[in-house]
Amino acid sequence: MPTRLDDSLRWSARYRPQNVATISAGGTFTYAQLWSRVLRLANSLQTQGLRRGDRIALLMQNGHRYLELYHTAALLGAAIVPLNYRCIGTEIEYIVSHCGADALVFDPDYADLIAEMRSRIPSVKRFVSVGGEPADCLSYENLIEAGTESEAIGGDLSATFLQGYTSGTTGAPKGCVVRHGEFSDCLNNVATLYGVEALDIELVVAPLFHEAPTIFALAQHMRGGSVVVSADCTPANICEQTERHRVTWAFLVPTMWASLARSADIKRADLSSLRILLSGGSPLLTQTKELLLDKLPTAGLHEFYGGTELGLVTNLEPHDQRRKVRSVGRPVPGRFVELRNEEGQTVAQGEVGEIYVSGDILLKEYFNNPDATAAARGPDGYLTLGDMGRFDEEGYLYIVDRKKDMIISGGENIFPNDIEDILYRHPAVQLAAVIGVPDSSWGEMVVAAVKLNEGSVASEQELIAHCKSWLSSFKVPKKIDFYRELPMSSFGKVLRREVRRSYWTAANQILV
Repeated sequence: MPTRLDDSLRWSARYRPQNVATISAGGTFTYAQLWSRVLRLANSLQTQGLRRGDRIALLMQNGHRYLELYHTAALLGAAIVPLNYRCIGTEIEYIVSHCGADALVFDPDYADLIAEMRSRIPSVKRFVSVGGEPADCLSYENLIEAGTESEAIGGDLSATFLQGYTSGTTGAPKGCVVRHGEFSDCLNNVATLYGVEALDIELVVAPLFHEAPTIFALAQHMRGGSVVVSADCTPANICEQTERHRVTWAFLVPTMWASLARSADIKRADLSSLRILLSGGSPLLTQTKELLLDKLPTAGLHEFYGGTELGLVTNLEPHDQRRKVRSVGRPVPGRFVELRNEEGQTVAQGEVGEIYVSGDILLKEYFNNPDATAAARGPDGYLTLGDMGRFDEEGYLYIVDRKKDMIISGGENIFPNDIEDILYRHPAVQLAAVIGVPDSSWGEMVVAAVKLNEGSVASEQELIAHCKSWLSSFKVPKKIDFYRELPMSSFGKVLRREVRRSYWTAANQILV
């Protein structure tokens, strides 16, 4: 198969023109139709002055146009900068300004937000609306209609293709520069690893402003198969889309899998077409995994570990799901993983160390941030994101925690994931976040913030006793507070940093 993303689309349009490429609320498009739309959009944007190396920022919900724009950027040698539509205006403004976006494509829902910040993002010369057609903006569909189908333009493997921004847990978000060549290699590797074929149909409901859903969708396009795109991640819609389109594989984050596994919809729908289930972002809770394995027994469940900078690093295969609970698997082909201590030395098997990765990683650099680039790379070129892990005797990796989330209490290193995993075993607990709070005696005190399942009741003493039956005494939370809601990321993770902030700067605002 072609190795460049734009070449793969050109190939499918020529040799599989009637194969369905995308299905969404906006319509169904064959590969011939998708190639035509992408060609015309690329030529039209080039006529508007867009050039190789320019950044195209996207503030959009999931839909077929999101994937069209990735293909268009590949053809132009331009770079996509996906924007999290759940961010506040100042965060979006910072990213658009930092990357120097030349074009900004947005859904009508965000027209007022864009209009309000327009004077503060002077780098943007082309505002493109995908609907509503504001008078001072270009129309997405009009650009396609006005464009030609000339194939005079073509992709460039050395060009920056994606500039995704980190969540900014340690300061301002960093722009991860990924080139077309490395990105295309990642797509091919993913398709090979999971056996994605032209007859497959993938469902995308996780937000495409994240890298993982985009990689899986475009990997399916690299193989000439179909992608069903939806902005609705409810269990009812997942089941309905899967049944209607005979979806063969899907990627969901753990919170989505948990909602689906517990829903009544999974019992009513015919999901027998599913053969691959992918989960990533954080480890699946054990009870979620058991429910999925029981309710979807013919589908192979995979869990992976990766990152915006790294791509896919490890994968846990279906036959290991019950044998290696809480593991994220072994390194995938092309990745080399080492665990190192503070002195940079490799730790012994079974010991916890910081995860360093080399091989076919995605990151070229952090945009205009050489200090962050240097800090992430070891002297031998290995890259770290600050995650901590351990290897078992068979070489399976277990993510222990983020380095910055480690609690030091009484001289002991405590990893919140260990405690949260025990809290999740209590039937009343829906969400939990364990943090360290300053303590005059111990340095830090272990505190758990907990949200209970609706209708459930549990006391602080009950949960502490539950933890004592599973954990060493120094790991048991000294205090448990109950929240009506816990802050969540757009990828379904509890934001410990936000919980921690409430204790360090505004403890009196805890909701009990």
